[in-house]
Amino acid sequence: MRNFMVVALSAFFAMIAATAAVAHTKPSPLPLGTINPRSVTKLQSCPSGYLGGMTCFSGEVQACANADDLGFTFGFENPSGEITGTVVFLDGGGGTDGTSGDSNYAQAYLQQGYQVVYLAWDTDWEYTRGSGGSSIKEAACRPATFLQYVYENLYAKGGMCAQGASAGSGAVAYSLAWYGAGSYLDNVELLSGPVFGDIEQGCAVPNASTVEVCPKTEYGCNGAGWPDSPAYIEDDKIDVSSWSGISGCNGRQKTTPSANSAWKQMSIVDGTNNPSFDYPDTAMAGWLCSNDDSVQNNSAAEGEFFYQQFTNPSQVALYSVTRVNHCAGTEGVSEGQVPDGESGFNAISANMLGACFKRH
Repeated sequence: MRNFMVVALSAFFAMIAATAAVAHTKPSPLPLGTINPRSVTKLQSCPSGYLGGMTCFSGEVQACANADDLGFTFGFENPSGEITGTVVFLDGGGGTDGTSGDSNYAQAYLQQGYQVVYLAWDTDWEYTRGSGGSSIKEAACRPATFLQYVYENLYAKGGMCAQGASAGSGAVAYSLAWYGAGSYLDNVELLSGPVFGDIEQGCAVPNASTVEVCPKTEYGCNGAGWPDSPAYIEDDKIDVSSWSGISGCNGRQKTTPSANSAWKQMSIVDGTNNPSFDYPDTAMAGWLCSNDDSVQNNSAAEGEFFYQQFTNPSQVALYSVTRVNHCAGTEGVSEGQVPDGESGFNAISANMLGACFKRH
C-alpha cells in the first residue's frame, strides 16, 4: 500500500510539473526565409539618399513560406573608430526608400561608434505576391529574415539594435512577436507605431471604438494618456487594403465577418497565444504622437494594441512608451517634444545610445 501511495504521489507531482512546463512554454516562432550570402552582390554606388560613406549591396529574400522571393538593397557604414554596436533602420510605407527618413539619427549613432545599416525593398515588403497581398504577417517574414541576416553576417560586436518608423516599426514588432528576433535584438526604438497592432480594428466598418493611449495605470507610459481612433485614414487605408488583399479597409460599406477575421489573423496582436510578448533580453521604447495639435492618424492607437501586452518588467529588459507633443504632421515624432520638454530626436537618439549594448 505504501509503495502504491509513493508511486501515485510521484505521478501526481510529475503531472503538475508537466502542466507547469506546458504553461510556461514559449510559442514557437514562424519560420524565416533565407538570404544566400554568396548571392549578395556589391554595387558600384549606393542609391540616392544613402549616407555618403556607405557601401551598398543587392540581395534577395527567398523561401518565405507564403510570400514570393523579394529583392532588396542595403547599405552600411562603419564608424571611424572601434565598433560599439549595429543599428538597422527600417523605413515606413512599403520600405522602398531606404533612407530612414532622417539621416541625423544615423550620423549621431556613427559618431558614437555604431555601425549603421539602411534597407530598401524592390517593391513593398507587405505584398505577398508581386503587387498583391494576402497576409501582412506572412510578408513580415522578409524584414525578419533581413534582420537575422545582418546579425549573422554583418554585425560584429556590441549591441544589435533596430529602429523602425511607422510601417518599419511594424516590421520590427512582427519580427519580435512572430519571428523570434527577441533572441538577438538588444534594443528597438519604435517610432509612430507599430501600425499593424490590430489591423481588424483599423479596417472594420462600423469603426472600432476610440482607444485610450497610455492610460494612467498602464505599465511603462511616460506622459498623460490621450484618445485616438484606431481606424486607418487617407492613403493608409488604401495601402492596407492592397497589402492585405482585402478591399474596403475603413471604406463606405460594412465589412464582412470573413474580412474582419482575416485582418485579425494577420495582425501583430491576433487574439491568440501564438505571438510572443516576452523578450527579457531586449530593451524596447515606443514613441507616439499625441492629440495636442489635433492632427492624428491611427499610429498611436495601433501601437497601443501592441504596448498593452507588456504589463511587467520581466517581459523586457528596459521598457517605455512616450507621449510626443507637437509632432510634425501625423507621425513626426522626431520633430515633436516629449513630456520633459526635450525634442523627440534628442530623446530617441539618447535612448538608443543608452540602451543599445550587448545583452545576448
